[in-house]
Amino acid sequence: MTSGLVDVHAHHLPDFYVEQATAAGHVHPDGMGGWPSWSVRDRLDLMDRNGIETAMLSLSSPGVHFGDDKAARLLARRVNEYTADVARENRGRFGSFASLPLPDVDGALEEIAFAFDELGADGVALLTHTHGVYLGDARLEPVFAELDRRKAVVFLHPTSPVCWEQSALAGRVRWSSTSSTRLARSGTW
Repeated sequence: MTSGLVDVHAHHLPDFYVEQATAAGHVHPDGMGGWPSWSVRDRLDLMDRNGIETAMLSLSSPGVHFGDDKAARLLARRVNEYTADVARENRGRFGSFASLPLPDVDGALEEIAFAFDELGADGVALLTHTHGVYLGDARLEPVFAELDRRKAVVFLHPTSPVCWEQSALAGRVRWSSTSSTRLARSGTW
């Protein structure tokens, strides 16, 4: 008998992603001591020990955009293909929340189409901001319109404010609340 438990907050860290993030200067993401190790086998073992049937995989902070739109598009694509492969190879155990190369709106729209239409993503993971462009910003309206048109699941994840990666936990509730308020006040939600 299965538990039916679904972990919607399950981050994965492919080696190629950690290498690119580290090269971009993200050695201590959100104030953590460093990048934790990650593998499919370790995640499945953790899930089995804790009665978790399915985990929805997503990247955490700092996301895929390190300052260059083209590089962010390529990294988002690679991460999303990797995630889809893991989910396909472990059907029923993993789902996927796609990464978007925000604040590159055109790149995000292309990746939404690819992630849903070609990879069968279960939803998208959005950080509370990327490079100071916070959710609810009018520049992101085309992204939210497309996600709404698709009736997409959106997983909202807090990230440190610009220039403040000192603390992994301090302020997380505030950052999520602030983003949710911005989304509501902008009419996005």
